[in-house]
Amino acid sequence: MKKLRIPKTELRSFILTLIATLAGVFIAISLTNSGIRKKEKEDTIKLLNTSKLILINTKAYSQGLKRTVEKREKDTTSSIEIISQMKKDNPIPFPHLLETVVTNEIVSKNISRYSHSQIYAGLLNLKKLADYRTAETYDQALTELIFLMDLEIQYQKGKLDVDEIENEMNAKREELKKLKTNKNILEISSE
Repeated sequence: MKKLRIPKTELRSFILTLIATLAGVFIAISLTNSGIRKKEKEDTIKLLNTSKLILINTKAYSQGLKRTVEKREKDTTSSIEIISQMKKDNPIPFPHLLETVVTNEIVSKNISRYSHSQIYAGLLNLKKLADYRTAETYDQALTELIFLMDLEIQYQKGKLDVDEIENEMNAKREELKKLKTNKNILEISSE
């Protein structure tokens, strides 16, 4: 066989075309990945806002139930049986949808490790506290989670880092502890 000879100009042109094509492919992949990450961040923020709304609605509903029961308990015409039946028929709500949102792949993948563990610890506390006897502490646990959602949204927007989330959360917990009247309730912590 004879040796194949390619003129230098054609070889140079081929190599430059190959390099330009590869560079274009890498830029296209990079832009696509960047767009996907941006979309995931936006979706995560939407789901966190939904989680916050779930918590706010759960808190408002549980506070309304608590007030109604307290009114009935003060009313001398209401019997203990009626109040007990009312509590049985209208239990303190648990935000089941929050569990669904947090286990969503996009949220799980994008939220900070600190918030992820705190949300699960908060959900465990809420399950344990969803009772009329612990309604005040339940309300405070909901308040903590609402605040955490706000902090995580700020983190997703790039306005906070993980250490700032943790510091803000610890400060909020201290503030809420000062307001707590029922100190006999053990809460789960992820620390």
